[in-house]
Amino acid sequence: MKKVIVATDGSPDADKAIDRAIEIAKKEEIELIVVNVAEEYCPIGLAEMDCGTISDIVMKESKGIMSTSLEKIKAAGISARGIIEEGSPAETIIKIAKREKADEIIVASHGKHGAIKFVSGSVSARVVEWAPCPVTIVK
Repeated sequence: MKKVIVATDGSPDADKAIDRAIEIAKKEEIELIVVNVAEEYCPIGLAEMDCGTISDIVMKESKGIMSTSLEKIKAAGISARGIIEEGSPAETIIKIAKREKADEIIVASHGKHGAIKFVSGSVSARVVEWAPCPVTIVK
């Protein structure tokens, strides 16, 4: 059975990636894994306690995104499981793909940060560059 990872950050473009994963799952038998990366973020100078609060907020948002994504997939009659991990999005998606021995990764061309990521290099570009399997980029 083919194992497909679809990454989501809750953005409209990521919803299109979820839609693409649903299309594939309706056509062929796959194991679908939804991945959300809770970005580690703590500005220099913030107290450790403040960073913990930020981390809690980010994790709560990730759980909401995952719940919404899994509900959408389930409503389409597809089963999936979710993975939420903290880290850098591209690197974490790649790490999960390797660990899960994924056959394909589906990512959106742009996420929550849109054009801002263009300057520093997009998550999708880094996933394509380093992924251990084929990557589908959805626009």
